[in-house]
Amino acid sequence: MKTFTFITDYQGGTYISQQTANSLLDACHHWRDHIVSGRYIQDLDVHQFAEAFDADINELPPVGIDEVTNVWVFQLVITDHMLSVHIVLTDLSTIGMLEESEGNRVSSRTFV
Repeated sequence: MKTFTFITDYQGGTYISQQTANSLLDACHHWRDHIVSGRYIQDLDVHQFAEAFDADINELPPVGIDEVTNVWVFQLVITDHMLSVHIVLTDLSTIGMLEESEGNRVSSRTFV
């Protein structure tokens, strides 16, 4: 299985999570379920999010970013707000920096 990192921007907040799946679209569906399961993203109406995601994921799937390998972007409009997600296929085999940064970690739910 592959690990995908989801970097989500919504209403001034940045939210980061990782999902494992065999494909990008499978990872997106896992991410959707993760978002819908709780109040992970501040001020997000999860029902409207789920409706927007379900309506758009197949018609307007994540698109690769030009000149960058294994990085995609996906956007949803929820009421009057844009939710933007960058997805990165993450290589977990290189963890050299992990030991150095263990004490310098920030929450995956960083609010601006």
